[in-house]
Amino acid sequence: MSEGKLVNRTLVTILAVVGLIVACICILFGVLFMWAAFSPEYGRGTSDLTIGIVTVSIGLVIVALAVAALVVVQIRKRKEAQAQTIVQKIDLSGDIALDKLKCKVCGAELDKDSIAVKEGAVFVSCPFCGSTYQIVEEPKW
Repeated sequence: MSEGKLVNRTLVTILAVVGLIVACICILFGVLFMWAAFSPEYGRGTSDLTIGIVTVSIGLVIVALAVAALVVVQIRKRKEAQAQTIVQKIDLSGDIALDKLKCKVCGAELDKDSIAVKEGAVFVSCPFCGSTYQIVEEPKW
């Protein structure tokens, strides 16, 4: 993952959290205004009710945008995690002569599909006799 994507993801997450905090404050004050609209002592009525409804609506819109932004970030994060490809390249030093690999049990010639790397060790599975063994590389000196 590139550093730019990480910065963008972090920035979107921070903005979404700040947006959620602002939305909670808007909803709180909107509810207080609506509550005050029905209070007999205060009694401005419709203007407080209108302010309360508008403030709660703004808060809910901000919540929806913040949650949508967080969901998009998570979806992209999962897609990037699934799309990773690991390529292993081996740099060999000196002259290399390729030999045919033969099964040490039955002597059959093996192809590239018979060889697998598991936990850092090279294993051979013979498709002819069914034997499986680990290749041990002896020092050249």
